[in-house]
Amino acid sequence: MLTDKLYSEMELLSRHIKVLEIVKEKQPIGIVRISQELGLGEHEVRHSLRILENEGFIKSTPNGAVIRGNIKDGLLNAVEVLDEVSQTIRIIKREILKLVV
Repeated sequence: MLTDKLYSEMELLSRHIKVLEIVKEKQPIGIVRISQELGLGEHEVRHSLRILENEGFIKSTPNGAVIRGNIKDGLLNAVEVLDEVSQTIRIIKREILKLVV
């Protein structure tokens, strides 16, 4: 379906946010514990941690992942991007609906 990739990416973003949330709550925390807490595979957690580290939200330490400084600006930027995506989705929905009318 046309929207499968979009839905998949939204699920992935949701997972990254859940991982970030648990790191914030229980830092330092390792892959195995995050996996157990969230019911995710270790490979999924590892991937999310890598993305979050590349984006500057967390850093790896010998004791596990921890929040890297103040993540507020990065998260507020993500909210702005999601608002723009939401607006674009509304426009696309209207365009699709015009095709079926």
